Amino acid sequence: MTARVLAATATLLALLCSLPSRVAATQVELRGAVDTPGAIQLPHKARLSDAALAAHVQTDAYMAGAAWLRPSLVVEQQRAKAGLLFDLDSLRKQALKDERDELAQLAGDLSRWLGAMPATGRQVALLDPRAVEVNAPENRLIGEGDTLYYPRRPSTIHVAGAVAQACDLPLVAMQDARKYLGGCVLSPLADADWLYVIQPDGRVFRQGIGLWNRSAPMSLAPGATLYVPIREHLVRGTAPDLNNELSAFLATQLLTEPEAHR
Repeated sequence: MTARVLAATATLLALLCSLPSRVAATQVELRGAVDTPGAIQLPHKARLSDAALAAHVQTDAYMAGAAWLRPSLVVEQQRAKAGLLFDLDSLRKQALKDERDELAQLAGDLSRWLGAMPATGRQVALLDPRAVEVNAPENRLIGEGDTLYYPRRPSTIHVAGAVAQACDLPLVAMQDARKYLGGCVLSPLADADWLYVIQPDGRVFRQGIGLWNRSAPMSLAPGATLYVPIREHLVRGTAPDLNNELSAFLATQLLTEPEAHR
């Protein structure tokens, strides 16, 4: 075997040997109330618990609002947002055609509000480091470029949707979700029978608030969002799934840091 062939073989072997090291690490971003913010390298096929434990989450982190952000879900959420913007624009145009100016204004306001929201790639997950470590079904594989975000505990509830103006209200321990509606001016187009409760962990619940469909009382966790839907009969012909889909997109948004930590 010639020296040239031997050299080429040695180079090829070196490249092959280096391949495992290139794919053996998974880069993950850590943000918020953690001792090790920024990008870290984890072993290939690392799980949520590996990233959560590596973050050294601070004692004032708010676990109920922690978020797992996955680049693999961003495109799907961008499409969902684009569909919602299309539906809101269709609703606005139809309302103008029908001379329902108030509905057209609300659709336009919601469209501008939604337009400012990012597609985060958030996926609902258990992110308490020790809890997820011992819960095998929840301890899922983490992917390249994923982010774990641990906010600090807020003290308010956000009310948005078919309201005169979105508002933040003080949390009242154990208070039923529907009672917060008295602290925010609702639009005349607000649905009087249903309310969407978006807890800070990203889970969405549809609560009956009418006399005929009253659900059991539902208390809110700090940082929860109440989405006040538009009356169903106003959107049924143009965008029948608007309220469901908009509340689902809201659930992908992140809690912001309290003023003291900004």
